[in-house]
Amino acid sequence: MLRIVLVGIEGPVNLGVIARTCVNFNVDELYIVKPVASIEEALNYAARGKDFLLKARVTDSLDEAIKGVDMVAATSDEGYSAGDMLRQAVDLNGFAEKIFPRTRSVAILFGRESTGLTREEISKADVLVTIPANPSYPALNISQAVAIVLWELWKQRSITATNIPPLASKETLRQLLDLTVEISKLVMTTEEKITRSRILWRRILGKALLTEKEAALLRYWLQRVRRHISSNKT
Repeated sequence: MLRIVLVGIEGPVNLGVIARTCVNFNVDELYIVKPVASIEEALNYAARGKDFLLKARVTDSLDEAIKGVDMVAATSDEGYSAGDMLRQAVDLNGFAEKIFPRTRSVAILFGRESTGLTREEISKADVLVTIPANPSYPALNISQAVAIVLWELWKQRSITATNIPPLASKETLRQLLDLTVEISKLVMTTEEKITRSRILWRRILGKALLTEKEAALLRYWLQRVRRHISSNKT
């Protein structure tokens, strides 16, 4: 299942074109978070995407828009910044070929035309995805960015692998992330370090493509680490 999430979209032309593009590439769901653009006006630019746009879920909460999916992918033209845990992106090709085909349901976040996604919004994602472009001007129009992403994913959606195990569930990954946070609280001295560690582990788990068996082994290992550290602190 593929869900597109538009956060704070500002232009009705862009919104209409994106709805049309979603139909072109058979997107399952469209969520619109706190839109600035008029949906009524956007219908004028949606062509055969009008019905799809009318069915879009409009919400004031990003948490609501990403609820119920196995993976959340944020997009940004700022894919890398040394020392910044939020800006450790995978490129679109890597995401489309390695991560997307093995994930049961994905929500892909696109930010405002003017400012993109906030750091808080990016932090809610399991992985950050960037589109390689001219380094001197990497920012794309949002409707162009959506079209490029959907085209890359469209090429993968028809490829169904039958000889690989299923990935760990969202709940399993959440349990692993909770364990890393518990361990961080035992060994780290500040909330800032704990928060940075949580972001880093969420990115690692999002990119790792763990199977349920692999996740179970990692959970066992992390539980042993937590127990060992706790016993040494008492």
